[in-house]
Amino acid sequence: MNSENSKKGTVQDILIIILSVLTIGLGILYFMEKKKNIQQVEVNVELTNTKDSLETRLEQMIEEYDNLKTNNEQIRVQLLAEKEKVKDLLTRLRNERDYSRAKIAEYEKELGTLRKIMRSYIVQIDSLNQSNVALRAENKQVKQKIKAIETEREEISKKLEEASEKVDQASVLRPINIEAQTFNHRGKEVSRARNVEKIKVCFTLDQNPIAKPGNRFIYVQITGPEGIIPNAEQDSVLVDGEKYLYSAKREVDYQNQSIDVCLFVDVTGELTKGIYKIELFADKRHIGTGSFTLK
Repeated sequence: MNSENSKKGTVQDILIIILSVLTIGLGILYFMEKKKNIQQVEVNVELTNTKDSLETRLEQMIEEYDNLKTNNEQIRVQLLAEKEKVKDLLTRLRNERDYSRAKIAEYEKELGTLRKIMRSYIVQIDSLNQSNVALRAENKQVKQKIKAIETEREEISKKLEEASEKVDQASVLRPINIEAQTFNHRGKEVSRARNVEKIKVCFTLDQNPIAKPGNRFIYVQITGPEGIIPNAEQDSVLVDGEKYLYSAKREVDYQNQSIDVCLFVDVTGELTKGIYKIELFADKRHIGTGSFTLK
């Protein structure tokens, strides 16, 4: 009996050791995965904030070009051309879908090149100005703006420490390129209000690595001169704690990549001419706005 009890005790000890090792191993894996997720969130927030900073700096560069004054016609034409390059870069950045450190670095490099060009024009203009007082004031203004940009970058670095708050804001779906088409009963596209029997609203849900993937409903509300165009059931959706009537809804499978979405609204009565406003909702939030006009 003692021998059997000893064997049972040994088996139990071995099982306890195995379970302990497994528990420790699982615990280590859990904390490693959690740390990895936190790091990814911080990287995504950093990319989003850096992109926002790039947009701000480009907007400030456009403003700086507007403030550059010269009587030299040749330089004035060149300034306009360079300002258009800055606007083009800003447009490409706002429509960019591939957010990565490498892509952001490319935009940083382009911005740096454009800023060097702008500074060269500032030097030329300064050399042509006859008033030393005006020259010193302009230089001071440029230095203040550059200092403001550097201060902003420091503030962005500090905001990275508040990643938990930024995650919630950055995870909102963002529709881009919102457009609407109107059709008659034959499926032909029309623009006159009295002929419209169906409205097609299309857009692209931009990629967002922070957003939660999976199925979710997208709602569209169309409001015209005479009020909201409702759906047949007069259903509503809760948005920011308030109920909103919607005109159509659609379920989409969002997997953090850009996806094209279209919703169709059936028109039950005759519409009136005027401007129609498009509101998009998802995840109990307002996510986008657009408009179209009917004759």
